[in-house]
Formats: sequence, C-alpha cells, structure tokens
Amino acid sequence: MKQVTRIGRWFTTPIPISVVLALVIGACFMLIAGVDPISGYVAMVQGSFGSGPGLANTISRAIPIIGIGLAIAIAFRAGILNLGTEGQAGLGALAGGMVAVYVPGPAFLIVILAFITAIAVGAAWGVIAALLENRLGVPILLSSLLMNYPARFFSSWVIRFKLDEPDSALIASEAVRPEVQMSMLVPRDSAFAETLRTTLGPTNPITSILTSVNWSLVVLIVVLIGVIFMNQRTRFGFESGVSGQNAEFARYSGVKPAPLVTRTMAFSGGLAGMFGLMLIIGAPSTRLLEGYIVQTNYAFTALLVTLLALYRPIGTAIAGIFFAAIMVGSDAMGRELGLSPQIAAVIQALVIILLAFRVGLPKLRKRGGDPDREAPPAPEPAAPAAAAAAASAATPSAPIAAAEAAAPASKESAR
Repeated sequence: MKQVTRIGRWFTTPIPISVVLALVIGACFMLIAGVDPISGYVAMVQGSFGSGPGLANTISRAIPIIGIGLAIAIAFRAGILNLGTEGQAGLGALAGGMVAVYVPGPAFLIVILAFITAIAVGAAWGVIAALLENRLGVPILLSSLLMNYPARFFSSWVIRFKLDEPDSALIASEAVRPEVQMSMLVPRDSAFAETLRTTLGPTNPITSILTSVNWSLVVLIVVLIGVIFMNQRTRFGFESGVSGQNAEFARYSGVKPAPLVTRTMAFSGGLAGMFGLMLIIGAPSTRLLEGYIVQTNYAFTALLVTLLALYRPIGTAIAGIFFAAIMVGSDAMGRELGLSPQIAAVIQALVIILLAFRVGLPKLRKRGGDPDREAPPAPEPAAPAAAAAAASAATPSAPIAAAEAAAPASKESAR
C-alpha cells in the first residue's frame, strides 16, 4: 500500500505534470496545424513503440543521447557545468574514427585502440577547460561551451580538406572496414538472424532489436551500471556528490576542489568522446561525415535529458528513451499526417520550461508571501542554476530554465 501511495505522490511531482502539460500544449499546436491531436499522438506512439522497427529505431536513437547525458550528469552532479560535450564527442569521434579508418592491423586491436584514442582525446579536451578554471579562474561553464566551436570547425576542416574521399558523394572519409565496425547484436546476414525472421517474423520486436541495434547498447548498459556503482560505492562518487550539494562543506571536509574538477572533466569528456566514436563506427554508420555530431543535435538533447533526470543515471536513461521516442514518433507522425517533425523540439522545450516553472513557482510564492523577509542569497557560481547567465549566448532558453529548476533538487541527486 505504501508503494502505491508513493507512486501516486510521484505523479503529482513537477516532472510528470510538466510532461503532461507539454503534451497538452503540443496538442494545441497540432490543432492549429489542422491535425487531430489524438491521431497525432497515436501515430507518434505507434511509430516509436508500436512496431519492431520503430522500437529498434527508438533504442538506437536513445543510445548516444543517454551516453552523452551520463557524461553531462557526472559533471553536473559534482556542481561542474560541462557544456562542452559536443566538442568532446566530436573530437573523440574524429580521432578514434581516424584510427579505425586508417590504421592497419587486426580488427580487434584496432577497435580497442580507437576506443582508447577517442576516450583520451575527449578527456584531454575536457581537462583543458578544467585547467583554465584551476589556473586562470575561467569558469568551466564558459570555457567548455566556447570550446565547442573550435572543436566543431577543426573537425569539419580535417574531414573536408584532409580526409575527404573523392569517390564519395558526401563530404566524408573512407569507409570503415566491416570487421572494424561495431556490428549489430545479431548480424543481419547470419544464420541466426534468418532463424529469428523465420520463427518470430521480420518485424517482431525481438528480431528488430537484435538485427537493427548494434553493440553500443551493451556498452551503454555497462557504462550505466558503472556510473551507478561509482556514485554509490566509490570515494570519487562520494566526493563529487558532496561537492555538488555544498562545495564549501566539501572543501572543509578535505576534498581538494582543483583535482576533483580535473578528474571529473576528464571522466566526463572521455565518456562523451567514447560515445561520439560509437556514432562513427557503430553499424550502419561507416564513415566520418562532416558535421555529423553537430547535425544530430545529440549533445543538446542529452543536456535536456540530464536536466530532466536531475543528474540521476537511471533517470537519465528513462528520460533519454522518452526524448528519443518523441523524436522517432514525430518523424512517423510527419510521414503519416504531414505534420512537421519539429513538433518534437517544441514538446522537448515545453517539458523543460514547464519543469522549471513548476519547481520555481513554490519558491516565488514563498518569497512573495512575506514582504518583510529578506531575499535568500544567490546560489554559488558552481551550482547548476548558474548556467543561465552564460548559456543564453549559445543555447535556447529551455535548458537554462531547467538548470534553475534542477538546482533545488540537487540534494536528492547524491545517489
């Protein structure tokens, strides 16, 4: 009975209410566009979860979002605003992809070397931001955000002018050797895949997932379990959690801020670089494409996912699947009803804006209810709410508002 009561209370918390309100407002946009909202949402659910191919597509789309989201969550949990995962993932993908494409040798060793290279480059790009803060006092919020741009343009320059394959119609490198690719969980041309198609059917969810999702899914599950273990059972996880809740208390407890910032940014950047690489060598991808990391918008979506989940690993996974389902379902809705797939971006932004409103409104009421009461002190610059000032220059307002909404709940994110 207590469990049922607890679940019922959860449905009255800001997150589910924000999701429902976002869907209601999204329905209003559908009505304005001349589309029946019920038909639209049915098409969205059917396109993302209602069929085997749709479910497989949702999982494939969610893997990089959740992976990069975990990288952001590791930093945010420690009160470190790493907004540079786009650049870290892009450079990791570039360096690791070059190893996968151009370095000769046994496929197994090349894959390992590509992963090590991607993690090292992503971590190094993150550590630069940490050193700028530790040595020069440049906030990581600014440095990591601005470092996305040189990473983006350098990657584009290298692929366009140094790696471009003349025989390809795209601005892309040579193809990754099939044996170096991360194949599907069950190769499509294998006897086992044929058995699945014969016994279960080609569109069965199990068949579709096993033959359409690559081994990045397994890597993601391992990383998710590892992050949970790190947060709950390691010294680094404890120190980062305490620092994220109260940096001053952590400092008085003997936690050295500079090494913690460096380790956190290295870990976060390395994780982003690894998932960037898997976008390049994970089937069906075969090449280094110019602007691929940027065009997919995975890093920005991962930021929204992390804020919605309040930095919790399991919550990040659930929110990542939810956002991926909206993206895949919106594509299906566009095909069936002729509605613009941009409705997905509208719903995602509305969820974050409404979450910020739902969390911030009680504070505003409490502050306004006592006119003689002094306003509470401003949060420390290291708190996630401080993302508002600098992120407004380069990102939409939804993640900014969500960062402010997430700050009051940061004490619950230690686990």
